[in-house]
Amino acid sequence: MKIAVAGFQHETNSFAGTVAARRDFDRPGGWPPFSVGAEMYDIIAKAGTPASGAMMAAAAQSVEVDALLWCLALPSGPVEDAAFNDIADELCTRLEQALANGADGLYLDLHGAMVTPSFEDAEGELLARLRRIAPAPFPIAVSFDLHGNISEAMVHHCTLLDCYRTYPHTDLKDTGARVMSRLIDHLRGKAAPHLAYRAVPYLASINDQCTFVEPARGLLAFGSELERHPQIDCVSQFFGFPLADIADAGPSFIVQGSDRDAVEQAADAMLAKWVDAEPLFATQLLVADDAVAQAMRLATAPGNGPVVIADTQDNPGGGGTGDTTGMLHALLARQAKGAVLVHIADADACSAAHDAGEGEIIDISIGASQTPHHGAPVSGPWKILRLGSGSFTGVGPMYRGNPIELGPVALLERDGIRVIVAPRKMQASEPGLLLHLGIDPQAVPILVVKSSVHFRGAYQDMARAIIPAIAPGLVEADLSRLAYTRALRKPARTRPSQP
Repeated sequence: MKIAVAGFQHETNSFAGTVAARRDFDRPGGWPPFSVGAEMYDIIAKAGTPASGAMMAAAAQSVEVDALLWCLALPSGPVEDAAFNDIADELCTRLEQALANGADGLYLDLHGAMVTPSFEDAEGELLARLRRIAPAPFPIAVSFDLHGNISEAMVHHCTLLDCYRTYPHTDLKDTGARVMSRLIDHLRGKAAPHLAYRAVPYLASINDQCTFVEPARGLLAFGSELERHPQIDCVSQFFGFPLADIADAGPSFIVQGSDRDAVEQAADAMLAKWVDAEPLFATQLLVADDAVAQAMRLATAPGNGPVVIADTQDNPGGGGTGDTTGMLHALLARQAKGAVLVHIADADACSAAHDAGEGEIIDISIGASQTPHHGAPVSGPWKILRLGSGSFTGVGPMYRGNPIELGPVALLERDGIRVIVAPRKMQASEPGLLLHLGIDPQAVPILVVKSSVHFRGAYQDMARAIIPAIAPGLVEADLSRLAYTRALRKPARTRPSQP
């Protein structure tokens, strides 16, 4: 048995005002570089990706893998058509070669929320192209991100599929392994499952989708109950990426199993649970100044670990630029001494710090180079406390094992407040960057992270308190403020306005 393995991931924020070009897939912050063929055995197979879990599962069952291509770009505005077509064409060519070499099936590591100017359902388009090369019943199995905006076209072209069960995403490898194992079972004789797709009739903000708490926790638990039925194989629940202004934006789920009637009944029951859960998707968030004030009070109370403030609207994992300054201005205004912000993407500041050297003072402004309309740069002078190469290995539950290459980074300090600057953006869900610069995150009184939910994977148990907060940025928390033109579903009805 031989199974071809490939991956092509992007999460598109239609409101970001940025694009993903071909170069953005080459070396994404926090994730492996663009890899093809034999490179995937050395790079992807050892990383914390769904494809690595799939490759490990195949090896465990003595199944040969034909590695095709794997790439990812950090969330942003739409992927340029040229980039999409370039990568899709190469993937199609490699699949043709794999078929000629005797591939029995294809495993794909996709996101499910990629948009280009020409294809608002980019994964549906990609799967259609692959199906023209390998028509059904050739098996195509796909693992998706929990935030996928899943279309009927995607489901139609899949033999079987599944998605992450956690947000923060800590089960990427497990998901890839689960999908690969089901594909192997199918190739060994198990019938292809019946698939029942349902779209949920509202949008849910990503801040409300954390699977540690309700309503996501309860929805996933109900899905697990349905999976105990002997004729139900899998209940894949997608919470959707609501910042993609496309017709298929929003939550959905797919029930898969051996009996069509049982699958349809389970799908109806699951949809009823989602409809009932709509009022629970309504988190109230603090503005930056109030969040810092509350964090300072909590930091002086008895307890251990940092008070973590999540700068949710500059989340690079949702299309943020990673360089907004609203939270930093609030820290300075409140004189929150001892606080650490991780991190601001500012290549010029990094260059200036490395040119000057540790211990020196540089009088520069940092941040806001990409989004000046969301806040002014923060002036110096800054003391250079520590410099680093920006090369380290992920240690957190999401990036563990990933080789991370941010480029030369620096730890700066002004008025008792420390800020990490790096040349490139990366979601602040990885403690490795703090450790790389000699900071023990457990010893920091206030830790500000540019993330919405993924940071909880590393800091939920460590923190004495967590404060999701809002400052100006591209990852809008209040969906009612967005001017949708294509999305067919509206934000959950009880979403409160920002304070």
